Amino acid sequence: MKYPPTYIIFKQACKYLNENEIVELENKLSKYKDFTGRHYYKALITNFDVELFKDKPIIQEDIWLYNFIKYEVTDDYIPRVGLIAKYEKKVFIPSLKNEKK
Repeated sequence: MKYPPTYIIFKQACKYLNENEIVELENKLSKYKDFTGRHYYKALITNFDVELFKDKPIIQEDIWLYNFIKYEVTDDYIPRVGLIAKYEKKVFIPSLKNEKK
């Protein structure tokens, strides 16, 4: 994987929020120095309603993020394989390329 799972989740979560909510989320997460760690991940999931990925997906593949969060991540381990790797390859990286154009 090119990007950490927490970064992908954060960037996609921001697409569901307005500007004020993004600033508020960033402020809550700013106290974590390691944005790839479990503490950052738990704070991100606590401050963002991941049910939006399932109930009101912007794109169909956002359900993969929901399933990754609910079924693949454990208290001890945030995997870099499985659904998140598939999401990064098929959705996240192509969307970054489109944004740069």
